Amino acid sequence: MLMEVTCRCGWVIRGSRSEVIRGVQAHARSAHGLELTPGEVRAVWKVAAEAPAAGRRNGGGE
Repeated sequence: MLMEVTCRCGWVIRGSRSEVIRGVQAHARSAHGLELTPGEVRAVWKVAAEAPAAGRRNGGGE
């Protein structure tokens, strides 16, 4: 099952649970200066509606 998170800045990630947690944490740190716990990431993810390539990121760099 693929998960998805869309940041308020428009950055999007889809992938496995572990890929999404790592990706969101890296994006939050580099783009917004925030440190997120895995639980904080799980609180905002949703099941991806479609199944694009795992770990695909849109909306700019991390």
